[in-house]
Amino acid sequence: MLLLHGWPQTAHAWREVVPLLADRYTVVAPDLPGFGASSRPDGGYDKRTVASTLARLMAALGLTRYHLVGHDVGGQVAYPLAALYPEAVRSLTFVEAGVPGLGESLAAANPLTGGSWHFGFNMVPDLPEFLLAGRERGYLEFMFRRDAVGLYVTEAIDDAAVDVYARALAAPGAVRATMGYYRALPIDIADNRELCATGRLRVPTLVVGARHGVGLGWLDTVQEAVADVSARWVEECGHYVPEERPAELARLLTEMWQEVESRDGHE
Repeated sequence: MLLLHGWPQTAHAWREVVPLLADRYTVVAPDLPGFGASSRPDGGYDKRTVASTLARLMAALGLTRYHLVGHDVGGQVAYPLAALYPEAVRSLTFVEAGVPGLGESLAAANPLTGGSWHFGFNMVPDLPEFLLAGRERGYLEFMFRRDAVGLYVTEAIDDAAVDVYARALAAPGAVRATMGYYRALPIDIADNRELCATGRLRVPTLVVGARHGVGLGWLDTVQEAVADVSARWVEECGHYVPEERPAELARLLTEMWQEVESRDGHE
């Protein structure tokens, strides 16, 4: 399976989930382009381009059919990946994520409608680069421990994990690159609407929402894009499900995958 992390993290976010899956599955958990140890090109952070990069990665590894999971912006990448390469994606899971441009998703970027302020801040050209220089760790501590979606994290993202993410964000060009995922949202919205207009995906799809995070606020966007959608809640959990409730997330994933594999076996 292919696990795609969210912002502002790296593949380190899956550290507790991977061991729970690796005895049965081949797990690929890359740093998304622009994050962590991956390259930080000048552009190409629209989700369609990132999806194409990841499809080439999986093909290069000889993995031609796989389960696909995306948390946060990883879920935004997962939709065009599944839409553009349907023959490769066996199942699709959105964790605290959805499809920008569909349903009521634009409300998520408007704090006046209960959305998060950081969408607007991250999209402003040059300003985050200027304000966060040398203050990357402070920004991350705010996001993980004081922002509305991070208040329930408690000890799940500890100081050692914050150190990993802070070092990654402080690398040359990292703020620019990771903010590129937000600055590309107008392109993503147009791309997603174009992809959706060709018809809903037929891939089995799960939406996982955290009770104290975004929840199922993006569910309608996925239902507009995909025909076969189920939803599950994770209780006593905030936005960062892979780190806050890794065992429960691994259970939900394996239950879905086993159902899909059983169904495939009877076709």
